[in-house]
Amino acid sequence: MESLIERVQKGDEMAFKQLTQKVENDLYRVAKTRLRDDDDIKDAIQNTMILTYKNAKRIKNVKCFKTWMIHVLVNECNKIYNKNMKNNDIFNKVIIDSEFQHYDDSIQNVNNKIDFDSLISKLSYDERIALTLYYNSGFSYIEISKILKVNVNTIKSRIMRSVNKLKKYYEEVEINDVK
Repeated sequence: MESLIERVQKGDEMAFKQLTQKVENDLYRVAKTRLRDDDDIKDAIQNTMILTYKNAKRIKNVKCFKTWMIHVLVNECNKIYNKNMKNNDIFNKVIIDSEFQHYDDSIQNVNNKIDFDSLISKLSYDERIALTLYYNSGFSYIEISKILKVNVNTIKSRIMRSVNKLKKYYEEVEINDVK
């Protein structure tokens, strides 16, 4: 991947295309933790790609390229999220309420009842993004702290707290299913 990044820094568009194909799943998962709408997610990723390509030459340490790219994505997601919240605050509440309505429905199979996206959406944004970066994207605590500009110990606490909350949510669903 480092050779691809070096080629991107020299302006090689084909290398950039190959690089984006390697990280597109990680970018999508990170964007999904902040944004619900697929169009918004695509916009955030596209903006990230543009900014990354334009500013690739500025990165001195190619090993930090992916971390930097995720940081840019988080900023782009926050911009879109804040814009949406400002413009559609009431509309967003209606959408969120309707998404969770299915969760309360009686379903016989626990596996059908527990949708990971619904489960993780109960966590705060800070907890969701830390979990996604750690478990789905494979970033270390230190890398996550750099991406989010938060103390390493705070990241560790968020991840541990999130895992404990998810365990509790899962146990509650299992108990309710047995009744």
